[in-house]
Amino acid sequence: MGTWSTSITGNDTAQDLLYEYAAVFYKYDPVEAVQKIDSFVRDNMFDESDEEEWCNYIYSLAGFMWKKGILTDEVREKAIQMIDSGFGLEIWAEEGEKTLKKRRQILSEFREKLLSPMPPRKKIKPNVHMERIFENGDLVAIQLQTIGKPYINNQEKIMTDDEFHACNGKYILMQLIEHRVGWSSEIVPEVKDYWARFRLFDGVYDTVPKGICFQELKPAKIHVSGIFSCFTCESNLFYFKRRKYQVIGNEATDTMPYEENHVNIFFGINKPWYNPDSHFLAAMGKDVVCGEHEGIDDRIREICHYEVRYGEYNYRVSKEENNLIFAKKEAEVIKKINDSVQQGGRLLSLQFGNRTVGIVTAAEKEIDNLYIDGRFQKCGFETQLLQYAISYVGDGAYMIAPKENRMLTHICEEINTLEKAEDIGAAIRFTF
Repeated sequence: MGTWSTSITGNDTAQDLLYEYAAVFYKYDPVEAVQKIDSFVRDNMFDESDEEEWCNYIYSLAGFMWKKGILTDEVREKAIQMIDSGFGLEIWAEEGEKTLKKRRQILSEFREKLLSPMPPRKKIKPNVHMERIFENGDLVAIQLQTIGKPYINNQEKIMTDDEFHACNGKYILMQLIEHRVGWSSEIVPEVKDYWARFRLFDGVYDTVPKGICFQELKPAKIHVSGIFSCFTCESNLFYFKRRKYQVIGNEATDTMPYEENHVNIFFGINKPWYNPDSHFLAAMGKDVVCGEHEGIDDRIREICHYEVRYGEYNYRVSKEENNLIFAKKEAEVIKKINDSVQQGGRLLSLQFGNRTVGIVTAAEKEIDNLYIDGRFQKCGFETQLLQYAISYVGDGAYMIAPKENRMLTHICEEINTLEKAEDIGAAIRFTF
């Protein structure tokens, strides 16, 4: 196991066992708990023959029990004896005299602590979510709590703080899909860390809605490296009680498809840089709409700005050189779009919610300059915008895609109206 410091718990073994200590002492009295822990360690991990790991175990156990006010004489004497005999110090000597001296100092201070009066006995409860909240399929209304918090998701959806605060006390809907186990004690299997997985629905209600038709609910769109409607949160009813939750129905969870994802929204974090209400509201009212776009405005320049920078940073050259390269590419992209528009082409865009996130030009039959803001790539927007451009142009629409742009060529190949793909040297002409 890994060791990163000379401290008592500065190693993987101690850190892993601390979770087990909390689970076992939560369930059993100190004497029985120590017996169960010792049997588990000997049967599944190591014994005294592995001096380094045995020290990590005994010292971390003694430290945990002292801190909680439950240190037994047996565990204390075992730890003191190991310290006094120099048990396990040969391993630290291999790291050099300086490290050995530091470890000896740590153990000396630790010995003093173990012999000092313990703090009052503390109630022990594992720092995990042990309850399963609601029933699978429950449709739950919860209250938004936005007062005193900043809106932090303007990159996903534009909203002023005043608009954000105006949602305070209103309700949103979510459906429990399942519970997932994040961690389970190996010694006390019934102690598990549950996480609840919900589907978030689009819509903000002034009061708890009545007579909801489940089939008419529309999934919200959470944008985190993709577009999702499902999220995972702490399985702790405390957070839902604070938000005046109401279960307003139950529907089978397979009536609406849900995606596998790793989106987490934490109810227990409310900081200037993070709050769950911002994530919920940023996911609302985000339909995808394609249409004509008038002129090259600041948002179009911003899309081009992020398009040329997304994933293209060259770590072999300086920051200044990267910025020069990006600025040149950005100017070239803007010029290409300008040239197309000045020659009679139309600038088309894709809006996601209240943000323009993608553009493309259509000049007679040629489709060109397909760009998606890098922060919104891999969400399927490229395909949606290209399909719109094809329908906008009509029969005979084509796009010339450089072979080096593998993403663009792949998108073109997947369009269901593709009629022909011609190799024209360094590029491929796709006719739709």
